[in-house]
Amino acid sequence: MSDVTLEQEKISDSADDVAVTGVGTSEEADEIALKKRAESLGMPFIGEAPKKIERSVIGYIPEDAASKYRMAVYEKSGDTLRVAMADPEDFEALNILRFLAEKEQKSIEISLAPRAVINEMLKSYTGTDRALKEAILSLKSDDTSTGVSLVTDLESEIETARQDKEVLQDAPIARLVESIVKHAIEARASDIHIEPAEENYRVRFRVDGLLHSSLVFPPQIGRAVIARIKILSNLKIDEKRKPQDGRFRAEHEGATVDLRISTLPVVNGEKVVMRILDKKDNIVDFKQMGLWGRTGEVMRKKISDPYGIILMTGPTGSGKSTTLYSFLQILNQDERNIITLEDPVEYSIQGINQSQVKPEIGYTFANGLRSILRQDPNVIMVGEIRDGETAELAIHSALTGHLVLSTLHTNNAIGSIPRFVDMGVEPFLIASAVQVVAAQRLVRRICPDCREEIDVMPSLRKKLEEIVLQVDATELKAYGYDPSKGVHLYHGKGCGTCGNTGYKGRIAIYEALELTEEVKRIVIDDRANEARLQEEAKRQKMLTMRQDGILKVFCGVTTLAEVERVTDGDVLVDEE
Repeated sequence: MSDVTLEQEKISDSADDVAVTGVGTSEEADEIALKKRAESLGMPFIGEAPKKIERSVIGYIPEDAASKYRMAVYEKSGDTLRVAMADPEDFEALNILRFLAEKEQKSIEISLAPRAVINEMLKSYTGTDRALKEAILSLKSDDTSTGVSLVTDLESEIETARQDKEVLQDAPIARLVESIVKHAIEARASDIHIEPAEENYRVRFRVDGLLHSSLVFPPQIGRAVIARIKILSNLKIDEKRKPQDGRFRAEHEGATVDLRISTLPVVNGEKVVMRILDKKDNIVDFKQMGLWGRTGEVMRKKISDPYGIILMTGPTGSGKSTTLYSFLQILNQDERNIITLEDPVEYSIQGINQSQVKPEIGYTFANGLRSILRQDPNVIMVGEIRDGETAELAIHSALTGHLVLSTLHTNNAIGSIPRFVDMGVEPFLIASAVQVVAAQRLVRRICPDCREEIDVMPSLRKKLEEIVLQVDATELKAYGYDPSKGVHLYHGKGCGTCGNTGYKGRIAIYEALELTEEVKRIVIDDRANEARLQEEAKRQKMLTMRQDGILKVFCGVTTLAEVERVTDGDVLVDEE
C-alpha cells in the first residue's frame, strides 16, 4: 500500500501565517512567505502552473473535490502522482489523497503552490464531466409519471427543435457539446467520433493519427448530442436513414475553428464524425511540413512553373490536401486567379475561389473542371482525380497553360503513372503534362520536452548504416546529418506535455519523382513500365519515403517504429 509523502510539521512563526493569508503584504512578500512555509514543511514550492496538464492526469481528483480543497494533480511519473496544494495541512484534503493513493496504488508527492497557481491548474478540467451530469439530470427530470418513456420524450424534443432551432441553445446538452468540442481542440485532436453501441455512446478523439477513447454516456444523452450537432450544422434532425454532411464554426480562445460534420446510419443509431479544421494548422514552411533536401527543392521548383500537373498521392488521411493547401497559400498572390474544385471544401482561404462538387445534381469533378476553364484561371486545384474523364481534362488544362494541383490514391509516387495509363490516358499526354508526382505519409513527432537518446542493438545499427550508404552524401548534408558521428536513435519517454505518449504533433515523410526526359521516354516507349521507372528513380537518386523517414529518425524528429508503421519497411524485423 502506498503512503502520502507529507512532513507533518507546523509553522510557529505567526508573521509567516499573516503573509500566507496575503494581509497587508505585497505579492513578492506572499511568495517569499510561501517558499519559507514549503521549506519548513520539507516540500517543493511551485511558483507557476505547468503549460499543459493532460485531462487523464488532472482527472485523478474529481473536479468538485479539487476545487473545494484547492489541490490538483499536475504530473504523473511512473507510480507517483505529484499534487499541488494551497494548504498542505488541510487534514480533510490529506485524507482524500490517502484514499486516492490506496485506490490507485500510487505514491503521492505534495508541493505547495499559491492559490492563483492552483486556480490556473484547475482550468485544465474541461467541464465535460459536469456537463454530462447536468445533461443526465435534465433528461431525468423530464421523465415524469405520465407513463411516457424517456426516449419518446426525447424524440418529441427533437421534433420540436426541428421547428425552432433555439430550443436546445441553453440546455445542458448544448453545454455538453461545447465541452466535447473544447476538450478535443485542447487535446489537439483532428477528428471527434461519436458512435453508438448496444448500451451506450462512445466519444473518441483522433490525436496525431491515433484514436483515443474520451467519454462514454447513456443512449438518451447520445441521441440528444447528435441532435444538437445536427442543429448546429443545419442538417435534417428527423432524417436518420441516409448520410448527411454539414459544417459549423466554434470559437476557442479568440480563434475561429471550422468543424466539418458527417453523419452515417449504423446498426445501433447514427454515428457522427466531426473533422476539426483549425486554420492555425495551415503550414506554408517547407521545412516544417517535412519537405527536406532534394524533394523540397523539386517541389519548390515545380510549384513555381506556370503550367503542368503536380500530383500528390497517398491513402486517405496521409495529409495530401494539407500539403496542397500549403502550396496554394504560397501561390496566393493578387496577380494569380486560383480556383479550387473540392469534395468537400475543407479550409476557407481568403483570396482563393473555392467550389464544392455536388454529384447529386450533376456537378462532378469533370463537369466542374470544364466550367473552371472558362473562368480564366492561372492555378487550378482539383480535389481528387477519380476517373479517366477527370484525368484527361486535368491534362488538357495543363497543356493549355494552367498549373494544376491534384491528388490520386496510390501507394507510392511511381505507381501513379501506370494508374493514369490504366484510366485510359495516352502515355504521350502524361509525359507532356505531368511535372512531378509525390507521395506522402504522416508520422508522429517525438515530444521535444521529453526526447532522449536510446541504445541501438548492433544488428539494427548495421542495417541502418547500410541504408545510410544508399543515400547520396549531398542529401545527407541537406538533412544536417553527419554519418561520421554514427547512428543515434531517440524516443520520447513521456511527460505531462505529451500526455505520457512520447509524441506531440506530426510531420510528413515524402518521396517525389520528377518527370525528367529519361522518365518521359520510359512513359512513352514502355507505356510507364513500373520496373523501368523504379530503375530510373534510383539512377536519379530519388529518396524514397522510407529513406526520408529514416533520415528524420536520425535527426531525432520521429522514431523508427513510426516510420515502419506507415511504410513497408522491415528494419525492425527480429528486433522486437
